Amino acid sequence: MSARSATARRGSVPAGVRTAVALAVVVPSAMIGVAWLVGQVALDRWTWSQWLFWFPACAVAGTSFAGALAAWRLLGPSLARRAALGVLVVASVLAAARSARHDFGWAWSSGPSAGSIVVTHWNPQWPGDQSLEAGRALAGVLGDVAVITGPGSMLRASVRGDWLPDGVQARDFGAFGIVSRLPILDARILASASPAGIGSIWLAWFEVRAATGERIRILAVDLPSQPRLARGRVAAALAELRATVRLPASPDIVLGDLNATPGSVVEGVLSAEHRSAPPWRASGWLCTYRRPWAFFRIDAMHAGPRLEWDSYRTVDLGISEHRAQVGSFRVSSDGDRRE
Repeated sequence: MSARSATARRGSVPAGVRTAVALAVVVPSAMIGVAWLVGQVALDRWTWSQWLFWFPACAVAGTSFAGALAAWRLLGPSLARRAALGVLVVASVLAAARSARHDFGWAWSSGPSAGSIVVTHWNPQWPGDQSLEAGRALAGVLGDVAVITGPGSMLRASVRGDWLPDGVQARDFGAFGIVSRLPILDARILASASPAGIGSIWLAWFEVRAATGERIRILAVDLPSQPRLARGRVAAALAELRATVRLPASPDIVLGDLNATPGSVVEGVLSAEHRSAPPWRASGWLCTYRRPWAFFRIDAMHAGPRLEWDSYRTVDLGISEHRAQVGSFRVSSDGDRRE
C-alpha cells in the first residue's frame, strides 16, 4: 500500500466523528482533572472540597493522561484544545506524583533491618465473633509492638490465650489495645470527646522500652469516620481536645485510623514535625481502605524526629475493611538518648 493510500485511509474518518470521540473523552477527563486540582488547593476543609480531595490520584492520573492524548491526537488546532491540553497535562503530572508519593512503595521489598523496632497498627473494627480469627491473623505481623484500634474481644483472657504468643504482654483499654514483646512502661487513654455533630475522638498513650534501652513513645489516635463530615470540622474538634491534654512527652510515633488521606488538615493538627515513610523506604500498595480493593490511605503511621524510617508496608489480613500497617524504625544517632 502506498503512503498516499494509507494517508487517505486514515483521513477517511470524518472530522466530525473524530471531534465527537475526542470530546467524549476530553470533556469528562478535563472536568475530573479540574475538580481534583481544586480539591488539592482547598484540601478537605469543607464537605464539598473533601469529595474532590479524595479522588484517588492514580485514577485521576490515568483519566487525565487519556484525555490529554485524545486532545492531542484528535482535536484540531484551537485555543480550546491548548487549554484542555494544559489542564490535563498538569493534572496528570501532579496526580501521578501524588500517587507515586503516597499510594505505593518504591522499594522492591521492605523489611526491618537488624536492630530496628517493628511497630504494627491495625483497625479490625470490633471484630465480634471473628475476634479469635482476627487475633490469629494479627499474630503473624505483631512485630515488637502492635497497637490495635477497636480490638473488641481480641484481648480478653478467654480469647487471647488461643492466639497470643508466649511472653507477649497485652493491655486492653476498649477503644485501643496494645500487644508488646517489649516492656510496657506506660499505657493509658489520654482523652476522649464526642463533640456534637462530630462523633468520638480518642487519644491514647503508650511507652515501651526498646532492647537498647530507649523509651519509644506512641500517640494513638482514632477519629470519626462519617464521610459527609468535613475534615476541617474534625481538625477543629481535635485541636480543641489537644488544647486540654498535656502529652507526657513528645511522641516518637503518631499512628491510628485518622479517616483522612495524606495531606489532610487533620495531619497538621497532630504534628507538623512527624512524617510518613518516604516511598523509597516502603514497598507494595500502601492504601489501607477499603479492603480487599483499597484505594484510600486513611490509616497513618508517622515518625518523629528522633526516629529514622527503616521500612513500611501494609498487609491484607483477610479480616476487617482495613489493611494493617507495619513500620520499622531506628533511633536516630542525633536523637539517641537512653532513659
